[in-house]
Amino acid sequence: MKLPIKLIAAPLALQILCSCQLLNNKSQLKGNASEGVDKALAETIALGISYPYERESGSYLFVNGTAYPYEFLGKDPLSDGTIKVGGKVVQVDSFLNELGRSKQQAKPDPMTKRTPIIAYGSNAAVSALKRKFISEKFARGWAIIPVLKGTMKNFEIVHAAHFVPVNGSFPAGIAYNARAESEVWMTFLDAQEMERMHASEGIDTDSPESWYSYGRLDNVKIQIPGWREMTSAFVYIDNYGALKVDGKTAPLAKVPGTTSSLKVSMESALTSVEDVFKRFAAAPEIEKKCDKWSGIEKRICENIADPCVRDDRTDALLADKRVELWALPELSGVKYTRIAGAEKAGHPKAFPDSLRCARIGK
Repeated sequence: MKLPIKLIAAPLALQILCSCQLLNNKSQLKGNASEGVDKALAETIALGISYPYERESGSYLFVNGTAYPYEFLGKDPLSDGTIKVGGKVVQVDSFLNELGRSKQQAKPDPMTKRTPIIAYGSNAAVSALKRKFISEKFARGWAIIPVLKGTMKNFEIVHAAHFVPVNGSFPAGIAYNARAESEVWMTFLDAQEMERMHASEGIDTDSPESWYSYGRLDNVKIQIPGWREMTSAFVYIDNYGALKVDGKTAPLAKVPGTTSSLKVSMESALTSVEDVFKRFAAAPEIEKKCDKWSGIEKRICENIADPCVRDDRTDALLADKRVELWALPELSGVKYTRIAGAEKAGHPKAFPDSLRCARIGK
């Protein structure tokens, strides 16, 4: 399975947050930044702190930025399932037929033509899906996605060991653990939605390195209440591995489930690498820009605004052996087959130059 990938332009709010002297592009961070830039930066820092963002209480149908809670999944959540709409329970098929007539919108592909992808981090949240699909970055202009809440056995959701440009904090990763059980969300995407999701995750078939690889997990156990158990699904695997805190992988505090290690909040995960932050200081003009914040908010600000220091800090996590790379024990019986994305950690070719470190060798 290989999908065509389009290069998606970075959001303007992120483009203007890049370091003025470290990048080829001229940044608006130099000198007196506009109030709009400060507001965008503040909002992005808040995203980093709140990751993986607020989730719904149960399975829902994502329709053009709105979540409609499922009342009944049925055999086919896009056909005989029912959802709550304005206090009423409505059959999904009837709802989508009416939506198509009123919006002159094509009827979405059925479940049989969709790809089930495990969402374990921000992709489970309505807010993240809205930013990805209800914007100029998704040319089709509409998205209808069943998002089903489930439980995955033998895996835990951990802090991944790299800092992302989008919000400056640690993203989530998935790691095998025979003693764990974690909440996951299954997103069922059509071909165009898959293309957009790949682009948002930096999956570039022509790049020798990437943040994630994308592939299929077989012989897994994902139970979706009121529907069925899934034994195979697709997933994004973080090439940087899982962050270690006090020598152990660090499960996300905000993700429900049973883990063998103590759960760790985003604040605690970032605080645990303060020595790395101090060892690799941001450029002076970035320090000045971020001085209005303190603690981990300041560190996130630095990561967002200074691509080179962000890369140095990520590289240090690997050099200091604070990571546990993705692996599946042979006795687990679980199989991962990579389909797209490089196996080597790094920025994909699709990564915008305006967000890339301009130092030689970066």
